[in-house]
Amino acid sequence: METRKFEIFKISLLFLSLFAITLSCERDVSDDAVLASFSKQGEVFTDNFVDMGSDFYLPFADSKLDAFSVDTEEGFESDASIRINVPNASNPTGNYAGAILRVDGAGRDLSGFDAVTFYAKASQGVSVDAFGFGQDFLENKYLATVNNVSIETGWTKYIIPIPDPSKLTQERGVFWYAMGTQATGGLGYTVWLDEIRFEKLGTIAQPRPVILNNQNLVQQSFTGSTIPLSGLTQTYNLATGSDVTVIAAPSYFDFISSDPGVATVSPLGVVSIVGSGTSVITGSINGVDASGSLTVSSTGSLPVAPVPTRPQSLVKSIFSDAYIDETTSNFSPGFGGSTTQTSVTSSSNDEVLIYTNNNFTGIIFDNTVDATALSFMHVDVYVQQPGAQIRMDVRDIGADGVISSDNNGFPTGDDREIRFNTSTLAPGVWTSFDIPLTGNIATQKNNLGAIILVGGPNFILDNIYFYGAPVAPIAPTVAAPNPTRPAANVISLFSNAYTNVTVDTFRTPWSSATLQDVTVAGNDTKLYTNLDFVGIETVASQVNASAMTHLHIDIWSPDFTSFSVKLVDFGPNGVFAGGDDSEHQIDFTAPVRGSWISYDIPLSNFTGLTARSNLAQYILVAQPSGSARVYMDNMYFYN
Repeated sequence: METRKFEIFKISLLFLSLFAITLSCERDVSDDAVLASFSKQGEVFTDNFVDMGSDFYLPFADSKLDAFSVDTEEGFESDASIRINVPNASNPTGNYAGAILRVDGAGRDLSGFDAVTFYAKASQGVSVDAFGFGQDFLENKYLATVNNVSIETGWTKYIIPIPDPSKLTQERGVFWYAMGTQATGGLGYTVWLDEIRFEKLGTIAQPRPVILNNQNLVQQSFTGSTIPLSGLTQTYNLATGSDVTVIAAPSYFDFISSDPGVATVSPLGVVSIVGSGTSVITGSINGVDASGSLTVSSTGSLPVAPVPTRPQSLVKSIFSDAYIDETTSNFSPGFGGSTTQTSVTSSSNDEVLIYTNNNFTGIIFDNTVDATALSFMHVDVYVQQPGAQIRMDVRDIGADGVISSDNNGFPTGDDREIRFNTSTLAPGVWTSFDIPLTGNIATQKNNLGAIILVGGPNFILDNIYFYGAPVAPIAPTVAAPNPTRPAANVISLFSNAYTNVTVDTFRTPWSSATLQDVTVAGNDTKLYTNLDFVGIETVASQVNASAMTHLHIDIWSPDFTSFSVKLVDFGPNGVFAGGDDSEHQIDFTAPVRGSWISYDIPLSNFTGLTARSNLAQYILVAQPSGSARVYMDNMYFYN
């Protein structure tokens, strides 16, 4: 993977971020007010710049700043044109050419035109990344873009239709361009532009607006979250018979929510989830309905993911509000055959990644990450449906920077990876995983370039980062979270918050562990050291949890790499090994270390536990065997 910062998608991301600037409030205009009138000049450059003012050329900050000039020896039926010298990709002063032409003044009334037209030619046949108008480095409210424009060596006229001319009553951004060398193998070239003007052609027909790339998407969401609408285009048929597609800013569209009590849409195309239920989002341009829709299904508020506490110096982040990300990433790579819908959504001022209908997709890093000195990848996962499982493949793409796989998805060439399968995920809670960078990736993790995600199919991710393994604190300094469930809905084995049932022992003689009763911040807590497995028993007064739905337990450890809970029911005869016993163990791999983990495990997940009326044994297991140190609090059943 190349480490150069410029790619055309980078420019697109810049434009999208500029869309997101909040619009200023507008006051109603009184009937007596005199509306300002603006210049209706349509010409931008016709052998010279027309009424642009003195400060109209504004290059992108990371482009080659001197790529632009006026050529007085070359022009379309004239002796002058704009000349753009696109630099080589290795040019140290900028590896692409990009700029906007902005009216130095109040702007123009361009509502009487239906297109921007210009003539262009190049020193060689080339595909230019982008042309457009409406970009002013301010709101970019009415940005319009055409991508991958084929420029030939002879003068040719090009047309960029205006999605809705009635919107352009005071526009300053009259033209812009971005030209890189992806299509030329990194070699520079020259493009000439002439006769740039807004025109009323009257031959632009068959408008076909589109939202969400013409897909009818269904997405789970949550109250307080936001979803930016993307894939917004308008396609026209020109007099030549050919079609041209314009990427249109959200402000050209009129959006409608079928249920504003569930979701609303801003003029900038941002869907805000305001309640529970289902709403369908549609759009139109100038009265023409757009193809595509978004159906949002809201189940209420999304709990906030655990806030990371590791210092930035020990972390290389891929996606987390808690850290500065090490690299930007492509969260929607569009793998062939993938059915996945991915969105970056803000919920409770925290961005999360929502994956819907996932079979396989990936997070592709724009620049590789050197994790030589790091030992783990952390990720927080949230699901709503029971039974969900996800496979996460961390891939080092090698020195050649290319993802190489066989037909089964396994790495080939100089690629290396580790595959990690989550346990069955508990619905309705965040589950944290710390994945050791072991196996064949352990000796080659200096070019981490991708995380492949398989299965789910619906899940949410947050706090994806690589980190080192500093010495963890050996004991917690804060107590476990205080339970708030009503006592009438709880059967407690151990908790200061409830009246506990009679427990025979919190360490059976056949256990492989040491038990200490300790206090943490004034709260009674059980501490197991040298833990392999420990048995807790209520044989004398067996627990009837048949009306309960979940087991809750709070766990803290500085060093465990896995944790398991087994429940054993002695059956109606109430004795061990009486022929009617049943049991089941739930495993949690790569749990978070150094912080309290609250497990809320549906009893339905204990599939081998065929009865819950005579619960008599509760077995806690941890790795590494015989050396784990585990604190336990608030162990109870609830419904």
